[in-house]
Amino acid sequence: MAHSVIDLHCDTVFYIMDGVDLLQPNPGIHVTLPRLREGGIVLQVFAVYVPPETGKEMAFNYTTERLDAIEAFARSDNSFVLVETAAELKSSMAAEKIGIMLAVENGLPIGDSLEKLEELRRRKVRIMTLVHSQHMPWIESCTGTGQFSSDSSRSRGLSRFGEQVVDAMNDLGIIPDVSHSSENAFWNVIKRSKKPIIASHSCAYKFCAAPRNLKDDQLKALGDSGGVVGVNFFSGFLNESYRQRFDEIIKSDPEIFTQIMETKHVPGMSVRVPMSDIADHIDHMVKVAGEDCVALGSDFDGIPAAPEGVMGSDYYPVLEKELRSRGYSESRLEKIFNANFARLLEVWR
Repeated sequence: MAHSVIDLHCDTVFYIMDGVDLLQPNPGIHVTLPRLREGGIVLQVFAVYVPPETGKEMAFNYTTERLDAIEAFARSDNSFVLVETAAELKSSMAAEKIGIMLAVENGLPIGDSLEKLEELRRRKVRIMTLVHSQHMPWIESCTGTGQFSSDSSRSRGLSRFGEQVVDAMNDLGIIPDVSHSSENAFWNVIKRSKKPIIASHSCAYKFCAAPRNLKDDQLKALGDSGGVVGVNFFSGFLNESYRQRFDEIIKSDPEIFTQIMETKHVPGMSVRVPMSDIADHIDHMVKVAGEDCVALGSDFDGIPAAPEGVMGSDYYPVLEKELRSRGYSESRLEKIFNANFARLLEVWR
C-alpha cells in the first residue's frame, strides 16, 4: 500500500458498545485493528450515530456514553491515538499510529442548546453530521419526516437556530457534515459556513438516485468551496439496480433490516455490485468536483452490504490498484486517500 488512508466515517461504535474485541480478527466486522493495519489507515473517524427516535432528554447522555466508549477503545492499544488537529495527525502518522477522530452523526443531542454543542467540542468532537433520517426543528433531512421549524421557510432547509448552529460550529472548530441533509439544507449550510464543509459518506446521484447522494451541482459547489466528499461503500448508494431491489425487499418486510445489518447479507438479493462501482463514483466526482475534493468515507459497520469482495478496512490496497489501473497519478491518489481531508483539517485548526 503506497498511500496512507483517511476514512471519514464508520459506525463501529455499535460493536464497541457490545463489548466485541476489535483488536482481534473478526470476519463479520468491517473495522478491526488487523484490518486497519492491512488497509494502511492513518486516521479513522468513529461516528456516534444517534437514532432519530432517541428521546430528546436522553440524546445527549446517549452520545457522551458512546464518546466515552470510543475514547476507552483508543486507549486500549498502543496502536491508537486520539487525533483532533492537523498537527496531531502529522505527529501520529510520524509515529506510525492509527489516529481516531470523534464525530457525532445527527444533531439531535444538542436539542436547542448551543451550550451542548460547546460541550461536544470539549469532548473532542471534530465533526457533526447535522441531521439523519428525520427532520429536526432546525434542519431538514434528505429522507425525513417530522417537524421542521416554522420560523423560516421550508424551502431554505435550515431555520434561524440552524444558522446559529453552523455559526457556532465554525467558531468552535466542529466541521459541519451535510451527508443526510436535504438539498435545501445543503445549499444553506455551504453558503452559511465561513470554512469549507464535508459530506463525509455520500455518493454520486448521477449513478444512483438515492436521496442521500449528491447531484452534480452539489459536488461542484463542494469542490469550488474547498470542501470534501467521502465516497460511501454501501451498494445501495453505488448502484441504481441494487438500490431499487433493496428498497423493494425492505418495503416487503420492514423488520428484515435488523437482520440484514447483523448478517451483512440481504435475503432475496439477485443484484451483484462489483467493487469497480466505487472507482466509477470516484471517477465522476473527480471529473465534476475536482481531484482536491474527493476523499473516502466508507460507512463501514453502518452499511447493510458492500460490493462483492469489499470485506472491510483491508480493502483499500485493492482500491488503490484499481484507480492506478485507470491512470490515476500518485499525486491524485495521495489527495484522495488522505491529503484532501488533511488539507481541510488545516483550515479548521
